[in-house]
Amino acid sequence: MKKNDLLIAKIREQVDSVFSEMRNQIKKLSDNSELLDYKLNALWYEFYDELICFLEQKKLTSKDAQKPYIQDCEQYFLSLRQDYLSETPLAYPIKVWPKTTFFDPIPRQIRSTEAHLRLGQQHFHIAIALKEYWNDPCHEEITVDWIWGSFYLSLMYCSGCSDLSHLTAIGNTLIKAIIEGELQVCSKLYHADYKKIINPLVLHYRVQQRAYGNQIDNRQVYQWRHIWLNPYSQLYIQGIKKRTAQALYTQTPRLVLESISTVLGRLPKELDLNYQMTGLKKLLRRSDAKLEEIRSLTPFENLNLAIELDPNSGLDMCLSEVMQNRLKTVSLTPMDQVRSWFDLFIDQDQTLPDDKQRIIPLHTEFVKPDLITAHQQLKEIPFELMLFERDQTEKNESHKRQRKSERIKWMRWKQIQQRLEQKKLVSGIYERNIIEAQLRLLAWIFHLKAQNKKLNSIERYLSSIAKDYLFHIYMFTDDIETMNQEDCEELYEAILNSIDDRDQAKRESDPKANHGRAQYAFGRLKAFHTFCMKQYQVPKVSTFKYNDYQRVQFCDAKLISPKLFNQLKQVLTLKIEQSERSKEREYLYQLQLMYLLAFRLGMRLNEIRGLTLAEVICPELIWNHDTQEKIVNIRINLRNNVYRKLKSQNAKRQLDLNAVMLDAELALVQQHIKQCIMHNPVKTNHTEKLIFANDGEILSTTYISEMTQMIFDKILGEGHGYTFHNFRHSAANHLAIAWLGSKEMVMTYTDYGWSQCKKMRKHLFGDTAIQNEAVIQHKWRLLADWMGHGTIEQTASHYLHILDLLVVDRIYHLPCTIHESAIKQILQGDIKGSKEDIIDLNHVIQKDRQFDFYHASQAVNKVDSVKLSRPTESKNLFVSTVIHDYIKYKSYEDHIWVTRSKKLATKWMAVKKFQESDFLDDGELITLYEYALKKGFDVKKCLDIPSMQKNVQKQIMIALKTLKEHGKVRKNFIHFQYCFDKQNRPRINWSVESLVLGLKCILPDHTVLKLDNYPPDMTRKSREIKLSFINSAFGNVTLCIVFILLLHTIKQENLWI
Repeated sequence: MKKNDLLIAKIREQVDSVFSEMRNQIKKLSDNSELLDYKLNALWYEFYDELICFLEQKKLTSKDAQKPYIQDCEQYFLSLRQDYLSETPLAYPIKVWPKTTFFDPIPRQIRSTEAHLRLGQQHFHIAIALKEYWNDPCHEEITVDWIWGSFYLSLMYCSGCSDLSHLTAIGNTLIKAIIEGELQVCSKLYHADYKKIINPLVLHYRVQQRAYGNQIDNRQVYQWRHIWLNPYSQLYIQGIKKRTAQALYTQTPRLVLESISTVLGRLPKELDLNYQMTGLKKLLRRSDAKLEEIRSLTPFENLNLAIELDPNSGLDMCLSEVMQNRLKTVSLTPMDQVRSWFDLFIDQDQTLPDDKQRIIPLHTEFVKPDLITAHQQLKEIPFELMLFERDQTEKNESHKRQRKSERIKWMRWKQIQQRLEQKKLVSGIYERNIIEAQLRLLAWIFHLKAQNKKLNSIERYLSSIAKDYLFHIYMFTDDIETMNQEDCEELYEAILNSIDDRDQAKRESDPKANHGRAQYAFGRLKAFHTFCMKQYQVPKVSTFKYNDYQRVQFCDAKLISPKLFNQLKQVLTLKIEQSERSKEREYLYQLQLMYLLAFRLGMRLNEIRGLTLAEVICPELIWNHDTQEKIVNIRINLRNNVYRKLKSQNAKRQLDLNAVMLDAELALVQQHIKQCIMHNPVKTNHTEKLIFANDGEILSTTYISEMTQMIFDKILGEGHGYTFHNFRHSAANHLAIAWLGSKEMVMTYTDYGWSQCKKMRKHLFGDTAIQNEAVIQHKWRLLADWMGHGTIEQTASHYLHILDLLVVDRIYHLPCTIHESAIKQILQGDIKGSKEDIIDLNHVIQKDRQFDFYHASQAVNKVDSVKLSRPTESKNLFVSTVIHDYIKYKSYEDHIWVTRSKKLATKWMAVKKFQESDFLDDGELITLYEYALKKGFDVKKCLDIPSMQKNVQKQIMIALKTLKEHGKVRKNFIHFQYCFDKQNRPRINWSVESLVLGLKCILPDHTVLKLDNYPPDMTRKSREIKLSFINSAFGNVTLCIVFILLLHTIKQENLWI
């Protein structure tokens, strides 16, 4: 980047001033070297802080932009220092050596380059030599260290783990399992029905991390992971179990490195291991505390290439990054794993019985579109108040006036301190806390003044932490002077997190800017706490253990498996059936659809609630209502609308429902969208039509959250932690398996069929990509886009919890053979069924029951397809409810009323003569129902026939029977064919008078019957009698009355005998 010479000159002037002040301090304090060194360092670091602020004011906010100016000023200072030491007699050795380290990102290596391949060549040969060594019948004495070393090397070169902390955690996990007899820390990768194939064993373990994980235990962050417990490692663990007394000791990083060195030292001398052995020796020279901080083993860098180059491996670049722990991800905790996949389920006593569940009243809210103005569309700049206002002095103000202003400010702060000390004596606990906090800040101010800090620097230090510090002290309920270590750590964590939240908001508005206030505040808060430790005896905290700030990222990893989703739908269906209000049933059906969209598409709750018809791309439904039961193409184009704003620009995305939803689910969604379109009169303007709103009302987020929690409470018991957002987690993981997993993975963890997954992949990725399916990378890009993320790293660290399992799915085919004599030495005994010298360990482990880790491990039960739950029949069903729920939700498909209604609607509305053998579909019924709604159908218009007098009931039955047998429905009337014989006598077995008399008895109020062409005119060719119905506004409501008559007719059993 090109440097600004004018800025360089200004900075050098300030460096000259700083160095001149250093020389003055040397003259004054030459007798006290310790104090002098402190003063010189303080002068430089104070100047350095001011330099950073100066550069930021000049819009040089990124490290790359600041780098040339910082390096220039440091080099210039060092040149002044060198001139001073060489030219001044008896010069004082200035111990200030400024050198800011800039970390340039390492360029990503490209797999196809020869350089990358050469990096893995040595590790590939080491892996081959290691397996040949294990296949060698002649081994030296097998010791405990040799077994542990072989165990760790098998994890490194077969399972791909080269992280020292992970290796140590794996060893200790297995030791604990052996001692406590808990052999179910392992599980089989595929479901239990796979018995004729190798079912790889997966170890579930946790490792302590500093800033990322999914479990916090005793204020420590832990990350749960899976790893392939390859056959070699299972053999060596079995050998350790045979030597329990000598081998079961806690593993430490030093013991891991020493055991690895033991085995590598026995490999053939022809193999060049100088780099690895030298690197291990250097690591072993470090202290135990330093070894605890080591993650990746430098001598085994790029070890993953040994597996990638193996022809039996199917790793792609992304999964390789997961295997090397370069891509952050977590696996489920043991309890969440049980809830999602296994049948070691929650005790039913822990689940809530029906009589103990709280009743959640229906809560809806009126949707209010927000008018987005031009001002709101502009990027808002977060505004923040300064706790201590700075003097806005003019540039030409004299230094004398500035010093006077500083003296006034110090006097004012001194007076504030005195008043607060007096007020503290008569204050209550809450007021005393905030007073004490201010007194400590003021004491720190005067402490900084005593260290000759400039006022501008002190104000900057104070403004970075004081406001947040006072706010969180105000929220503290106990006495500030009794705060223990845990209280202080929680206080500082809350302060830094709140500052980091504001930084995050700034990053979203200006991604290119460098917002590092949290890091700056971390240093000031550390200095303030150090002062308080000396002055107020506050406890030492672990918050400042490290020199930089890293916010803990806690990943709430939970999955809703298809089995759990089935249970959720069953509970919700029962809730729907038990509901006595039609409005509540309507909204609960909508909630079921919301769950479905979140489970399959990974949509957020606000994205679903704010979904409008304008975001649905489906011309077939919008312009052709007569789709019958045909599945049409539906896409959702998510974008900002008047009801909701998407989380980010990346959240604007297009989702293909046909690609990821099952046919039965898609039909349900399609029917609901069709109903929404039918109720929207303007086809070309769907902007303000919400998918999940009735008459302008939509389920509130509070109701959805409470109902979701209640349903999971019923299934899992209290304390499960599941929320609506976990549907999004589930969608990400199920799609990752469907798009990238093997057939066994798909059939084990999802409810998709393998043929459906192949169609899905072909539809989304194309034929060319499928031909190179093992190595293509854009699947990960598509998954991130589908979830609304900018990178796959964001998706993996927040949502993907099965990446370790996908790694095992790709690498477990690696051959694992060993010589029979080596097995006998390791196990201290013979093995069953061994007839060859070189033995495949997979077959040995599957047959020999002494490998109890494998045989005692649990396997996932096969997942059935998610079936759409149908409401069961109730004794008090209303005929209108049955027909409505069938049309809208495909419920009650086998109900006799549904069959009769389809038959009757088809018979009445068909153009051709109806035959009993004709195929019945619901097209005519749906059309009639939709026309009836347009004409004002209301269930209240259906009169109760059984409550009428007997003679009236008889008249109604005669009319309904005539209508059922002889009626034909047209757009605005019902017509009856009136036939005559040769003598012009009516040739019919029914009476028009009886028909009209019976129908009038069940007409709604303010509705009249109009009879046309009766008696029929013999001179006309058409001899049809026409019936129509007119309301009080003289509107034709014939189709509405026809639907009411249909409901009456299908309910009368004697009409169908």
